[in-house]
Amino acid sequence: MRRKFTFLVTLWWLILCGTVGVCLLLFANPDSVVSNEENRTLAGMPDITWSTLQAGGYSEAFESFLTDKFFLRSELVDGTTALKHMFSSLTVDELLNEEGEEVFVPALVLEEDQQETSGDNTTEFTSPIIATEEPETVADSTASAAITGDSANVWLLNNDGSKTALLTYSLDEIQKTAETLNAYAALLPVGGKLHVLFAPRSQTANKFALHLDTAIGWSSEVEPLLSSMVSDNVEVYSAYDIFQTPILSGEYVYFRTDHHWTALGAYLAADAMLKSDGYQTIPLSDYSEKTIDDFLGSIYLHGRSAKLKELADTITAYYPLLPAKSYRVSNAYKKDSLPIIDDTQTTYLVFLGGTYGPYRVLEGGYQTGKNMLLICDSFGNSIAPFFMPYYDDVYMVDLRDEYYTRQDAQGSVKDYIRRCDIDDLYIVLSDTNNIGSVYLNKLMPENID
Repeated sequence: MRRKFTFLVTLWWLILCGTVGVCLLLFANPDSVVSNEENRTLAGMPDITWSTLQAGGYSEAFESFLTDKFFLRSELVDGTTALKHMFSSLTVDELLNEEGEEVFVPALVLEEDQQETSGDNTTEFTSPIIATEEPETVADSTASAAITGDSANVWLLNNDGSKTALLTYSLDEIQKTAETLNAYAALLPVGGKLHVLFAPRSQTANKFALHLDTAIGWSSEVEPLLSSMVSDNVEVYSAYDIFQTPILSGEYVYFRTDHHWTALGAYLAADAMLKSDGYQTIPLSDYSEKTIDDFLGSIYLHGRSAKLKELADTITAYYPLLPAKSYRVSNAYKKDSLPIIDDTQTTYLVFLGGTYGPYRVLEGGYQTGKNMLLICDSFGNSIAPFFMPYYDDVYMVDLRDEYYTRQDAQGSVKDYIRRCDIDDLYIVLSDTNNIGSVYLNKLMPENID
């Protein structure tokens, strides 16, 4: 009797598992798809080929497909994560300081990339250190504090008279950054200018923006020091000066659950740089907009904490003023068309549809007689469209390995400045990729020539 019972249980278990497996194979999406909830590409059904079977790679790929596409996977992941965070002792402030992963966009694979492009379908182009000081009299927040020792700080100014170091950079790293900036500035034609802005991520900015009851401002010693080391045609802007008044006024400059600035923050940064260069800028109210509610960004996705759902963000995207076009640029050719504002997206990917490399160009429809190149990370995706009214072509490049290869670019930054008639350079990088980073210390120097 006992053996019969065991047999029946085993039989029904096999039937159940077989039924679930058949349903998965019949109804699961067999394609690789980008998951906005998990900020990655979910595996698709692998193709059965003799080479993959010989190499033993098919079973691993099929296992990934089963793991990513099982029934009610998202609901189960959300449920277990919510249960885990019910017993978490982390505060909201601690959760907001978690690392956020970059927005991921899969590389475009085009048939034309695998053959010579010609004819009518192409156009040839001729780490924070936290410290606290004892209370003292707080000076003007836009003024640089005296630098002592071998480092420079970004300070949070507290209402009790004390100040807390949000970011600390060594003087050696600042000097190394100045040398890289000077090398890039030397590539520009006579009259050309290099504009530099290092933006804090929301993990840094919200220590100020979300604590206006205890903070009265912030200041940075870094930009004044860097300005003293660079060439005459390099202008260094302080994001801390640009954002201080808007943040104190309660403006929505940074997301809470994502590490990026909002489109308003991007506009304020572009507006400050352009006005400093003598442009009469277009007010943000002239742009038409769309709003996306209930956005949970990269910081939320890192741990998927239920505590952060109450801080869900709103994305406001601003459309170009004139009909605009964007293309991926590879091997000195315009290739596939890309969006400026991607209406199919409900995340930060709404800005330009994400990052595509090796180069990209935005054409705004203005006849200004000038072109620019923006060297950036993903913070550049929301700021780039705001430069279009002031330049004929806004070129972009993100030099990180996920988006850029020298082989695909078929030319150095120096080559592209010459081929694309670049007049001005802009460098906009978050605090992950600026002073002391691999981006500035390695990627920018090795791709200049």
